[in-house]
Amino acid sequence: MKALNIIYTGLIGRYALTIILLLAVIPSACEATPRAERMKATWLWDTSLIVTAESRNSILQFAKEQSIDRIYLQVNPDEALDSYRSFIKEARAGGVQIHALDGAPSWVMPDNRSYIVNMVKWVKDYNLNVLEEERFSGIQADIEPYILPEWQTDQATLVKNWTEALTLFVDEVKQDATLSASTNSTALTASAALPFWLNQIAVPGDSHVRLNEKLMGLLDEVTLMSYRDQAQALADVTADDLALGDRLGKKIFVGVETNPSSEGAFISFYEEGSEVMHQQLAIIDRLLESHPSYSGIAIHDYVGWKSLKP
Repeated sequence: MKALNIIYTGLIGRYALTIILLLAVIPSACEATPRAERMKATWLWDTSLIVTAESRNSILQFAKEQSIDRIYLQVNPDEALDSYRSFIKEARAGGVQIHALDGAPSWVMPDNRSYIVNMVKWVKDYNLNVLEEERFSGIQADIEPYILPEWQTDQATLVKNWTEALTLFVDEVKQDATLSASTNSTALTASAALPFWLNQIAVPGDSHVRLNEKLMGLLDEVTLMSYRDQAQALADVTADDLALGDRLGKKIFVGVETNPSSEGAFISFYEEGSEVMHQQLAIIDRLLESHPSYSGIAIHDYVGWKSLKP
């Protein structure tokens, strides 16, 4: 019996040691799992800045210095196609993606949906007629209907219109997606800039669904206009959307502001300057890195960012 107890005790000890070793290994394996590299993006609203070689070089030099991976470039059909071709080719050679950008609050109205169709068509036609290295990689819609006065008087209708407008946008971007993927011609990422507070609004006719979930579900990616000049404050206001993005398997970029704001001193880094901003960006990365949906930071915008005081 004593011998059996010794054997039994020895076995328990070995099993216990094995379990301890396994528990020690599991967290390490999780930590070693590769994660998608986070990106840094910015918006470029003034398309005239890509017209000359000098201004293109200035933008791309800034992108190199600031480790920018993506630029949302507002498209203007009146600019010469060669300007887009040169800029995108040079940007992509430097490792910078260029996504087309456009939108306006009035686009949410049913009578103005043609603007969405025409914008997407222009980008897709452009991509079909240029070399692969000169193509846009995606399209971002920036509609923001809450700026309209109707938001205060008939929010439910505008929410319905917004959902329909973004549904149309995604449908137009993804039309012929199978053909696009096979020919590598016009396959595009569909994204939108959205405010962080849409979790406070219910979808009309379905009070159990929040507007952030409805819109995020339509898109490939979302860029949150989460403008705060303190990392913890930004993490707080984006927590719900990042958790939702984790659940839906979506990519989420968080946004910071560099331009003056009338909404309060806590919105923009305009007052603090670039050094403080970069300190806070590093903290944002650490605070949000546990979210699979967290894909990087978008700085609004190129002109404001470049003009920041040190």
